[in-house]
Amino acid sequence: MKRKVFITFTVILLSLSIAGCSSSEMEGIILEVTENELLLSKNLSLDKYEDIKNKSISEIQEEEKGISLISLAYDNTEEWSKGDEVKVWIAGDILASYPEQAKAKKIQLKK
Repeated sequence: MKRKVFITFTVILLSLSIAGCSSSEMEGIILEVTENELLLSKNLSLDKYEDIKNKSISEIQEEEKGISLISLAYDNTEEWSKGDEVKVWIAGDILASYPEQAKAKKIQLKK
């Protein structure tokens, strides 16, 4: 009986931890817009954005430590501009590269 409870508890705990690993939404500031892609900084304050907004992406990657970037494939990039603060829903997995890569299924302007 104790073993059955332990196994059930373990399965539930593992299921919750696996579900917690897949981040389906994030917030950030758009640093670059291209035809089918947005470059987003996930952990950038508006004050810090003002300091770096005129730097190139390569300068940001080389000089600014602690800024987490993600490249998002998205069909309607013409709706967005550099500096927009957005909330993003991810479709599928996030590829572990630098910058990270993912496909955005929905993007919404943060209010």
